[in-house]
Amino acid sequence: MERHWEQLAGDVARAVGVIRAGGVLLSPTDTVYGLACDPFSHEAVRKVLELKGREEEKGFLLLIGDPTQAALLAALPPRFEELARRLWPGPVTLLLPALPEVPVSIAGQQGKIGLRIPRDPFWERVLGEWGKPVLSTSANRSGQPAPQTLAELRALFAEEVDLFLAGGEPVAKPPSTVVDLTARPGRIVRAGSRVETVERCLRMWEEGAPE
Repeated sequence: MERHWEQLAGDVARAVGVIRAGGVLLSPTDTVYGLACDPFSHEAVRKVLELKGREEEKGFLLLIGDPTQAALLAALPPRFEELARRLWPGPVTLLLPALPEVPVSIAGQQGKIGLRIPRDPFWERVLGEWGKPVLSTSANRSGQPAPQTLAELRALFAEEVDLFLAGGEPVAKPPSTVVDLTARPGRIVRAGSRVETVERCLRMWEEGAPE
């Protein structure tokens, strides 16, 4: 997502303002275009659920700005920081056991929370300024194919969200690779971006190999 510094700063300020006000943002990420909001705003999460036509029990991914935030949301396995250094920032989602205080609308019925640190100048700045996790979910209707163009995205969501930041094409990119760490050994449950690197890092971590 290429932007001049002035435009990037303006977009970040607008995005943080929408999230702070309990609104819903649609923007590119380092993977697919996503709908984003404050995960602890009941009204914002309800709006995202309605936009996607999604059931609450499935839960959501959260973007975080720093690995230390993971401990505030999830029970971490031994040597988690080592694996996080290998895989974050980047298009890798780690599924972890959610702490009891995490709302069911985020953790879902299975009590798992997905966390990711994006490698993206816009989202790095949004998360840094906001200072808390942000809910992020792919911008598509539940059970329907993902939009392939900006025109399709606009037709689906532009009139429904509080802010639509179009970063240009391509819209259709590989999703994040999802790794379930709620049991050992950890396993890949969705192959996406950097899957071969993820497999190697996960194997080294499980075997206790040094970095």
